[in-house]
Amino acid sequence: MLHILNKAPASDRADDMLAVVSETDEVVLIEQAVQACLVPHWPGFERCRGRLYLLEEDLASRGLLEMARRGAFSTIDVEGFVALSERHTRSVTWY
Repeated sequence: MLHILNKAPASDRADDMLAVVSETDEVVLIEQAVQACLVPHWPGFERCRGRLYLLEEDLASRGLLEMARRGAFSTIDVEGFVALSERHTRSVTWY
């Protein structure tokens, strides 16, 4: 399953998502959720290691793209997001 989070990492929705994400699920952080790169010890990075991506366009619009790259966070552009969405038969968006 693909999980798409648009709320900040300190939000209840982020906590709700982390409570149900499985070891095979992938996660994309969009909109406000890309602020997670400002909180490198957010539990989602450990829980979803290698399966969590930050949307580059949202990072760039917030001036965080270079910070995310320097922090070695996995990023994905819109085309990659579409490809990831196509790879999964199910997805859930956490608003």
